[in-house]
Amino acid sequence: MRLRVPPQWNLIELAARVQPQPRELIAARMHQGSVKTRLASSFAVSGTLQMGSHARSTAIRWHSDLDLMVVLKKEECLWGGRLVSSTSVLDRVVADLRERYPKTSVRRDVLAAALDFGSSKQSLDVVPAIFHSFAAGRPVYIIPDGDGGWLKTSPAVHDRLFAQAHARSGNKLCRVSQMIKWWKFGRQQPIPISSFYTDIFLADNEICVGVKTYGQCLRDFFGYLVASDCGDLLDPCGVAGQISPIKTSAQADTLKQAAAYAYFHARSAIDAEQRRQFEEANRQWDLVFNGTYLKG
Repeated sequence: MRLRVPPQWNLIELAARVQPQPRELIAARMHQGSVKTRLASSFAVSGTLQMGSHARSTAIRWHSDLDLMVVLKKEECLWGGRLVSSTSVLDRVVADLRERYPKTSVRRDVLAAALDFGSSKQSLDVVPAIFHSFAAGRPVYIIPDGDGGWLKTSPAVHDRLFAQAHARSGNKLCRVSQMIKWWKFGRQQPIPISSFYTDIFLADNEICVGVKTYGQCLRDFFGYLVASDCGDLLDPCGVAGQISPIKTSAQADTLKQAAAYAYFHARSAIDAEQRRQFEEANRQWDLVFNGTYLKG
């Protein structure tokens, strides 16, 4: 029985099981190409780039959207010589995509126009952006902040930080991030924690560095999260300011409770494993993952 084997083997299997499936991505990437063509014909676009979990190799099947940044020329976002509200820009993008895809759900998310194509389980998030400056030789953009303003981001800078931390971890970091995202989505109402926050938090705290099992890395992530009171993270790259794990203040208590519960059971799992009580250790991990630990 899988309950009687060391949890490390079940966690390795879980990490393999949550990988994005190529067939799920093909249709979404075809739609991505169509969206690029449409927006280039409707707006003054200077370029596009892939961002988010898929760019950092921390995406999981079914749940991680494809994130496409569409860099608009600054004149598209000016009125009377001044930068307009990011909400206005995002609304224009949403309206244009709704006209192009009348049979597709196109909605405004916090930072993006979110498209849910029926032919693919992968959603596509389109993030409008404007070039701002360079940092450490990498481009910095401004994107909607969800409240009408603009916030700085640099996918290249953050992805480099994550890639360097992944290498220092002995290539464990991506898989640990994916399992945390599986923890987030493995229930009827996903735990409110940002994927970007998760990746940068893992990288900044070097949670996976050293001789550690996946289980120990997960336990330490939940422990660090609890110790930080699930608070904002100061961007270690110095680009985005404070990085919040949540979208609204109302989500704070939900995240804190989920982190404390996961930390308690992850510690119990590690303790049981050290006593070679593998069945109990696996039972504890199943509590962490809300019954999705041994089955997808």
